[in-house]
Amino acid sequence: MAERLLMAALVFAAVFALYALWRRPPRKLVQLDLKQLGVRGPAIVQFSTEFCAPCNEARPHLESWAGEADIEYAHVDLDEHPEAVTRYGIRSVPTIVVADTTGEVLGRWTRLPANGEISEAARRARAGV
Repeated sequence: MAERLLMAALVFAAVFALYALWRRPPRKLVQLDLKQLGVRGPAIVQFSTEFCAPCNEARPHLESWAGEADIEYAHVDLDEHPEAVTRYGIRSVPTIVVADTTGEVLGRWTRLPANGEISEAARRARAGV
């Protein structure tokens, strides 16, 4: 009887450990390599794929907001750059990031953010705050 309880406890512990590994949260994105992304200054960066309809709908808005804030807009196609998925912990598309000149992430969204949210992050990126 004790052996069965011990075996059940070990199986439960192994299953729980595997589940915890599978469900671990994504790595927090705190820094972008802007030079690698072809960006010189503060930027709005969109990680997406060509066939993502919400990504394609968001693109003109993001380009417009970047222009209004006088910062760059960069689009990273994850089909062309699959290494960006693991490097930056991208788990869904679109992932939209606002980064300052050093690459520090000031805002990150997995949806099209409200204009006020992204404008504030873009303003801080431009100011270097």
